[in-house]
Amino acid sequence: MGFPVGKPNLICNKKGKYIALFYILYYNKAMLDRYATEYLGSFDKLALAISGGRDSMALLYWFCHNFSKDKFFVVTVHHNLRGDEGRRDRDFVLEYCKSFGVKCKAYEEDIPSFCKAGGYTIEQGARIRRRQIFASIVENKEAQRVVTAHHAQDQVESILMHIFRGSGLKGLRGMSLDDGVLIRPMLKVSREQVEEYIIANGIPYVDDSSNDSGDYTRNKLRLQILPLIRQAYGGVDNNILRLAERANEVCEYLDGQSVSFTLKQGEVYIHLDVLKGERVIAANTVINAVDAITTRVDLTQKHIDAILALKDKPTGASASLPFSLTAHREGEYVVLAKVKEITYSGRIEGYGDYDLGEEILRLSKEQIGKLRCDLDKLSGCDVRNRKDGDTFKRYKGATKSLGDYLTDIKVPKRSRDSIVVLAKQNVVYALPQYEIADIVKVDEDTKNIAYMAMIPKSSI
Repeated sequence: MGFPVGKPNLICNKKGKYIALFYILYYNKAMLDRYATEYLGSFDKLALAISGGRDSMALLYWFCHNFSKDKFFVVTVHHNLRGDEGRRDRDFVLEYCKSFGVKCKAYEEDIPSFCKAGGYTIEQGARIRRRQIFASIVENKEAQRVVTAHHAQDQVESILMHIFRGSGLKGLRGMSLDDGVLIRPMLKVSREQVEEYIIANGIPYVDDSSNDSGDYTRNKLRLQILPLIRQAYGGVDNNILRLAERANEVCEYLDGQSVSFTLKQGEVYIHLDVLKGERVIAANTVINAVDAITTRVDLTQKHIDAILALKDKPTGASASLPFSLTAHREGEYVVLAKVKEITYSGRIEGYGDYDLGEEILRLSKEQIGKLRCDLDKLSGCDVRNRKDGDTFKRYKGATKSLGDYLTDIKVPKRSRDSIVVLAKQNVVYALPQYEIADIVKVDEDTKNIAYMAMIPKSSI
């Protein structure tokens, strides 16, 4: 990585000989990061993910000395996992950024609660939540990418963990320079080179005590397993990195051969003909489809096989995938979708906005959307999810079970638990995403007309 250096600082190598660090770093700049530096320079705004550790502080120092302050800002995430130590790390980053005049945005996260709610390990939950935060920064156009300090040894560890978890060919690629959310410009920089740069420039950093804990899978790999492998096989790190390059070449070829899929409203549709074709192409298409609707999941061969098997199952069959993803057979397609587990509660009391999580239900005197109803008849309805025994009588239609009605209008089973229901006991008065019931239609006795619409909070 092309870190800035001043005078040729001298350090002692493992054999006790002094070497000129300036020339090492200059060589690295010429050979390793010219492309990465130019690539970073092609963006107007970047966010740096900084934890306060040596790797990320080296990255921040380099940015502070190579780009203007309006080019980037810092993001730091406090996980609430290490008590005072975690707060110390957050404050350290904030103070360092202040001293350099760099904007810093700190996120306060309750990772233990997040993991408990999602059924994740602490490692999984922290990684997933960070990724969600970084993805939102890009999606909200605060920055075009988030830059991380992952280096060559991190890449080796990631590839091995993919293998051990049962990853397919794509897992051998490891992390990419740019995945559309994250940029990792240090992937070809060794941990030793980062350490040399830290020493040469006197860069301050904090140590995370959890990095020495054997409770985490990656730490076990780094501290116990990899040292034994390196003893048995010299140069194993470089061999793994070369394997990743070859795997990347093969995957790029397969991507070019894979049949396209259809993306609709955050769901992916793969035609059965694709899944019935050549297996390696079908499997690669499935992986690309999953990547299209989620920032990252640990997809193993077992999961890929479960998706491919749906081609031989009847409509309605499904397969569960990691991290709230499911696959469903629907007619001539297999559909990949995120499971939405939203619980609605409240009561209609008149005009206004009703909170539904990511959306609001708006009842307005002004014309919005296509649905209108008699507000007085609707008032008193509970806002909730569907229940067994619910019935619905559409405008000028017959009374049916809500399930039969949803089947009639072809609402997929995977989507039914996220439907908003306005009801009194088991009688459904309105389905804001679809239509109103006959019981709340506007007639000659209507005094207060309400227009109904579901509005994403992000658009308000």
